[in-house]
Amino acid sequence: GAWQLKRLILRYSETGGSSLGVRFYLRHLLQTWKERNPQVVVITEQSRMDHPELQAEWLSGEKFETTLRGLKARQVEELMNLQRNSESPNLFLKHGGPRVWTERRSLQGLWQPSAEGMFKALKYAREKAWHGPGTQELRYSNNTLKLTHQHLLDRRGRWGDQNVAPKGFDRHILADLLNAPFRSDAPGAVLPNE
Repeated sequence: GAWQLKRLILRYSETGGSSLGVRFYLRHLLQTWKERNPQVVVITEQSRMDHPELQAEWLSGEKFETTLRGLKARQVEELMNLQRNSESPNLFLKHGGPRVWTERRSLQGLWQPSAEGMFKALKYAREKAWHGPGTQELRYSNNTLKLTHQHLLDRRGRWGDQNVAPKGFDRHILADLLNAPFRSDAPGAVLPNE
């Protein structure tokens, strides 16, 4: 495809400490980047006592500014490459942007469905003809099925064997505990000091 980035404007201060990495990049590395990317017009502007910033403009007319304050030369080039490889401003990287839904594992552990979603899915299973003509079949990706099988049947998760050290809450143990919270023989019960 065609490159979408039209222009990059690098604003920096000749004396400001936050522009140190940008000044190094401009003096030693920018010319190489320009030679490798002749389709992008690179403009440098010196501004007194302002923090450095990078303004990108695409063929669609969209513009996006990002700060270069305190960045090293390598990080400046990575930002320029990110803008060059983008079709338009990547507003999803901004704080508070759209939430990401994924089937991949996270640091918090395997994703668990909400009660609402489970009840909605079970509603179709209770119907007499939920897989006939005119109805949609429940579909899961191969990755979801593989992760579910690995988590529930094989009992081996991302952090090792879950038979030895289960991760997260085991709903069967919690059900016993919450159904009889004051019984002394309940699993996990703490007896008061006498």
